[in-house]
Amino acid sequence: MNRRRKRRLPFAAYAALIFNAAICVTPFMASHVMSTAYGDKRPAFQATPEAITATRQAMDQRFQEISTRPDKASREVWAEMVRTSLEEKELRRVRGLMLGAPAMLDGKDGEALRARIAVADGSGEDALIDAALAYLPEDLQDEYERRTTPLQSIFTASAPASAVPGATPAVATSTGEASLTVNRESDAPVELNRLGDLPQHTRTAVGWANDDHTDVTSFLLSGIGLILADPEARAGASVAISTFLTRKEGTIPFKLYLQKRIEDVVPVAEMKRLLAAEFQNEVGYTAKNAQVVDRVFRTTIDKEKLEPLLAEFRILREIAQDTSNESAVAIISRIKDRADVNRAQLVARAGGDRVVPLADYDGENLLDTARTTVTWTNALRMQVAGLLACLALLGFVALTVFWKSFTRDKPRKVSAVYLMDDYSAAS
Repeated sequence: MNRRRKRRLPFAAYAALIFNAAICVTPFMASHVMSTAYGDKRPAFQATPEAITATRQAMDQRFQEISTRPDKASREVWAEMVRTSLEEKELRRVRGLMLGAPAMLDGKDGEALRARIAVADGSGEDALIDAALAYLPEDLQDEYERRTTPLQSIFTASAPASAVPGATPAVATSTGEASLTVNRESDAPVELNRLGDLPQHTRTAVGWANDDHTDVTSFLLSGIGLILADPEARAGASVAISTFLTRKEGTIPFKLYLQKRIEDVVPVAEMKRLLAAEFQNEVGYTAKNAQVVDRVFRTTIDKEKLEPLLAEFRILREIAQDTSNESAVAIISRIKDRADVNRAQLVARAGGDRVVPLADYDGENLLDTARTTVTWTNALRMQVAGLLACLALLGFVALTVFWKSFTRDKPRKVSAVYLMDDYSAAS
């Protein structure tokens, strides 16, 4: 009887085939998952409610870190920061420290403050500032009230109602409301023009054309805002030039970034050549010179390259609207690339005036508190499940091969009778 033994493929062949196939598929699945979660379909650091909440939690963590010292309690550190800010007349920083008190105070002080806020009559920032004020030393409370209470309210409170024309009976105003009022009134409007006007800009153009000492970045930014920008972008350009001029001491990331962005949009050498040819014998402002400057800006600058810059200026305006001019300057001064513009907008939405002390005490990490979140759609869930399955298959094959290498099948003993049968059949 002729019996032919069937030969099976060894286990190593199957394992190699499965392992190599999984190795090839896994990177493609991983890249597709990353593209779906963080790709171009969804802008990075979008100010969604989930991202705002996550960013606020990250900011609370930074507040805890700057108030933690091995030799002092967090309440003492916080009070010292408030005292220093009052002495330096940095009322916006004081306000940010008051708003950050629930995160900066730890232990029983933090728990008591949060409980006090929860049962307060008011709500929002007013109630938080009122509750935090009670945790400052008495002399510091008096100093805070003196610095933040408007003079008009002090006069009204000390004089009888009949002594003030048009006065109504006095109504008790909380310290937090008074501080909120004085801080908002001290803010300049977002649309405040820091770009100058066309006559001033024309005189600067004539001086630059004749090799006068001119801040080229400020001049070009002013021209873009006055001539080429829409009202919203113009307001953002005003915030940008405020940051550029206010924070000129030291190395400021936004200053370098703004210079590079304007140089990418504006052909500086070509513009100066055209202005020099027009203003060779001109001095000062005339209506004709203003028309020349307008024409040169409109014809020299590429509109397609300009539009992304104007979009960034609109974001800067929104940052100032979400916070204040001073807070916006503190945030914008930390911008060093295009991604930071979106991160700055998210930080402004999440933090408001709390960003001022973070910018002063922990400025290098300010924009790092921005958090982006992933929306878990059904497609993304299926892709992640497939990726996990591939990884699990790789792990299973690797462990199986490892186990097989130690538990090889022992050789089987075959009877000599069967060997004689196989030999006779083969012959």
